[in-house]
Amino acid sequence: MKTIFNALLVGYFLIPICSFGQTNSQELAKINTQGFQKSQVMSLIADLSDVYGPRLTGTDQYFMAAEWVKQTMENWGMDKAYFENYCQDCMGWEVKSFNVEMVAPAYMKIQAYPYAWTESSNGVREGELVWIEPSPDLDKVKEQWAGKLKGKTVLIGSAPNQNMLFDALSTRLTEEEIEEAEKSIHPAPVNPLGPSAGNVNLIEDLEIIFERFMRKDDAFFAFLKAEGALGILGTTPFFPGIIHPSGTYNFRESDEKPLPYFAISPENFGKLSRLTKREVTPKIKFHLDSELYLKPENNVNVFAEIAGSDPKLKDEVVMIGAHFDSWHPASGATDNGAGSAVMMEAMRIIKASGLKPKRTIRMALWGGEEQGYVGSLAYAEQHFGKVKETTRKKEVEKISAYLNMDNGAGQMRGLYLQGNEAVKPVFEEMLAPYEYLDVNHLTIQNTNMTDHDVFDYYNIPGFQIIQDRLNYSTVTHHTNLDALEYVPERDMMINATVIAALVYQIAEREGMMPKKD
Repeated sequence: MKTIFNALLVGYFLIPICSFGQTNSQELAKINTQGFQKSQVMSLIADLSDVYGPRLTGTDQYFMAAEWVKQTMENWGMDKAYFENYCQDCMGWEVKSFNVEMVAPAYMKIQAYPYAWTESSNGVREGELVWIEPSPDLDKVKEQWAGKLKGKTVLIGSAPNQNMLFDALSTRLTEEEIEEAEKSIHPAPVNPLGPSAGNVNLIEDLEIIFERFMRKDDAFFAFLKAEGALGILGTTPFFPGIIHPSGTYNFRESDEKPLPYFAISPENFGKLSRLTKREVTPKIKFHLDSELYLKPENNVNVFAEIAGSDPKLKDEVVMIGAHFDSWHPASGATDNGAGSAVMMEAMRIIKASGLKPKRTIRMALWGGEEQGYVGSLAYAEQHFGKVKETTRKKEVEKISAYLNMDNGAGQMRGLYLQGNEAVKPVFEEMLAPYEYLDVNHLTIQNTNMTDHDVFDYYNIPGFQIIQDRLNYSTVTHHTNLDALEYVPERDMMINATVIAALVYQIAEREGMMPKKD
């Protein structure tokens, strides 16, 4: 009986190992030791946010951060670390000093931050405030306000609704939300867990979408400038008191730059709009000292590689990536220093574990994502073929898969499969050893608005990880609070370790990852 019991006991403990493979279990143990017991991910995110953030596209600060990444990867012994330029006319923009105040009918310090790529004020400006509410008819706006804006500061937009803060600012995905996503049988148009553009071809229609949504106010801004307005105040309803400036998206050298334009807190916007409705005219005093410059050498994607060890497979590549650029009002910790640090750490884990993947593993940190995938699209067009053209370069057939992280600093909960049914059993097996971490959920749903869309367009298996929301969409996304304080260590360690395990297993597969039909 004792012999039988011992045999059963050994068999019980070997079930998960044998189902995955003795060799792989040992390799994953090395990855886990590096990722969980010797983690450097928080040191990386601290450097990226506190020392090298923010990393606005086109800026000296961005390039300084890129050089630090390249040097770090070289110090870790990566087989290659290098740059590729992605834009010749993406301008840098930096703030040197600014201030916004209401000086009448009473003094109020206005919580504000300038939008990127807006003009300097060339000194202190002071003038009365007028409020122009949204209208789909620009001609009517021009008719109403022509000749009335000279020397005025313009408040634009709708007054934010009252918010009593009953809802939690930070949440994790619920079992019900994940279960709903797992049961999805169609990738579009509704994603239970996050944003999805449905069946819209984001890449081919990107320029149209960009002009329609991101640049939709350009003609209005040009009208304000022509009328002699001094500056612009606007808001996004992030409560309590959060400032959400992101940018004007006039980042190319040829783009007309708007007047000094400030995002202000929703509470300050509310007071100013109420005063104007009561015909009490606020007087606004402000200055903005900012600098625009063009240095094409700053616009680089950052790459690092662990060379494949198999003579027949080393030319095939598994890619991981995240966008490296951030907005300017904070340090870019959750968007997307977190994703960048995780991908750097995943590379370190594999290298430090002494593993020799059969295929080459390539990390890419993209620039210009916030301006419409500028960095990853430039890479794809150079290496894979032009958008809207059917001719493809041979290199596109050498990329087995691309894994991306860009939804804040929350824990990985699984993967969006982007409509790729064939990869589901593959990922189920690969994630099985990490079931205890609750990271093995898969949904056929797609998610959009980040760099994996580019790879998906070229029919390269491209995936974004499912992440807990935490406070990404309520506090940190494109705001003045995108800081290290909102990056949880355990979540980051799990993400880096599991992604390292996934990319290593993909690199070790007998065949390439299956593509969509």
